[in-house]
Amino acid sequence: MIPDNIALLMAETGCDQAEAELALEMCGYEVELAVKAIPRLLKNIVVLKGKFIAPELNQFGLLLVILNIKTRKLVRSRAVLSYNPAVYAVSLDKDWFEFEKHLYGCRLWEGSLQTESLEVEQSLAHHFRAGAAAGAKDDILSVLKKLLRGQAVELKLKEDVLDLGQFQSLRSDPAPAGKTRGRASQAWKEQGLLILKVSLEEDPAGIPAGELRAGDMVGAVIKDPRDIAQYLSKLFGGHSESGPAPILAPVEAIEGDAGGLLARVRFSVGVCGDAVLPIDGRFKVVRKGAPEIENVSWWRRFFKS
Repeated sequence: MIPDNIALLMAETGCDQAEAELALEMCGYEVELAVKAIPRLLKNIVVLKGKFIAPELNQFGLLLVILNIKTRKLVRSRAVLSYNPAVYAVSLDKDWFEFEKHLYGCRLWEGSLQTESLEVEQSLAHHFRAGAAAGAKDDILSVLKKLLRGQAVELKLKEDVLDLGQFQSLRSDPAPAGKTRGRASQAWKEQGLLILKVSLEEDPAGIPAGELRAGDMVGAVIKDPRDIAQYLSKLFGGHSESGPAPILAPVEAIEGDAGGLLARVRFSVGVCGDAVLPIDGRFKVVRKGAPEIENVSWWRRFFKS
């Protein structure tokens, strides 16, 4: 039978019996101290930071994968693919949160490939949810080559191993001043989909709501008042000096009828936005294959005057 103090510690922290016994021994059998010590004892978080090049396609990318090796769960998967070579300049020595912020910033740069970035994220997420080993560089290369039409890919990868306390402290740092961090931190622990309330950027000369389709790139403004939503809005680049700014995101689905439409946009693997659209509304849209996006060479878009 497990002693009460060990059982309590296991229930409070999710640690196993051996970890609970070690923590109690280190803390003089004070349960309260052991609860605080447990996150610093468990080095279960593996962070993979990578940058890659597809030379023949003149494409540059970043990826971030965070895994909990104890629970065997994917915490998050992030990626960006771009024609902009400046994406590749980031150092892999940055801590994971700063690296992630840089990655999201790159999505807003000229030359960013929004839909393809999402495809990389989803493929990496599927790969690791299927039980892939944390540090399998060759496996990640295979995923990237498949997505990039079998072209040669050069990948630099750095693996960091964090204890739970390090991961949680970094994760909670960017909360807005004066705001409670509790709700945001709790929301990040959820492994399900986070759906934000958004509006789409309107344009009198744009595409009618009824003609929107999956794959269209639209400007989504996060209107959700929740702390986690405001934090993500800043992280995604949805704020400017003049206030909220649209974030370029792909439409994932359109539902509704003559009474109104619901559009879902995808910000990342775990974050979507839902917008209620008036049926007579018109919206600013960039469609894949439009001449101003696809038929202009990457260097002209990057160095345009």
